[in-house]
Amino acid sequence: YGPLTYQYVLPLLRDSRGHPSYTAIGAEMAEGAEAAGLIVIYRQPGSGTAEVVSLFVKPNYRRMGIGTALLRQTEELLLRAGATRIRFVYYAGNRIKPAVEAFLQRNNGSPPVLEGKVYTADTRIADAPWLKKIELPQGLQSLLWRDLDSEAKNRLREGGGFPRFLSPFKPNLQLEESNSLAMMAGEEISGWCMTYRIAEDTILYDSVYVQEPYRLYGCAFILMAQSVLLQLERQIPFAKFAVNVETPSMLKMLDRRLAPYACRIVEKRAVCITLAHQGGTIK
Repeated sequence: YGPLTYQYVLPLLRDSRGHPSYTAIGAEMAEGAEAAGLIVIYRQPGSGTAEVVSLFVKPNYRRMGIGTALLRQTEELLLRAGATRIRFVYYAGNRIKPAVEAFLQRNNGSPPVLEGKVYTADTRIADAPWLKKIELPQGLQSLLWRDLDSEAKNRLREGGGFPRFLSPFKPNLQLEESNSLAMMAGEEISGWCMTYRIAEDTILYDSVYVQEPYRLYGCAFILMAQSVLLQLERQIPFAKFAVNVETPSMLKMLDRRLAPYACRIVEKRAVCITLAHQGGTIK
């Protein structure tokens, strides 16, 4: 089943004791036969919402109802666990978008909601002039996240004050240690650029955040530029930059500075399926 989901998911599935929030359901044409399809879901402890991490059916087994069967099995499993809805995220620029949207509509999905954009860049990003402006203002320094002491991380975790979707503490993603950065003001973490390896040749830039006093200095983009340079030094060719509509200033900045060097830009959309209980079965 390995080729039927993302690379970063595989170690999380293998270590089910360390990551019990991940569940996978597979489909075979006959017991022990070739894997035909796989759905992987993630459910944060205490949450009523489960997110579909991936749902894939091999091309030669499509249009046979396997995707729908996997979804039905997932719904039954989540109902028994007390979940109330399933959340699907997909990307509107993909060629399979019409098929995905038709599948979700057939399965009582809500109207799609725009959540953000994803910019994909290759090594041509090295030509971006903003990669040469990587000096943080005086009094600030950047460090690899892996080199921070646990006390500073614990103070940040306990203090909060940042949007959940920009949290540097995401248990459902495997941190890329080579270029995830923290911005330090003295002994305190005042910003970060968190990256995740989603494929051998691709890094996802998912959480870029700086505290209010430092935003006027462009520190978020400086951190991201430093991280990109580290990626290029390691000869990792592809980068994906995810930005949420809830951060319109960052979205505007990426449209202005990153879009000219992106080889692909797609919209990120979300659809939810509500699980209604009726006599213990799906309504």
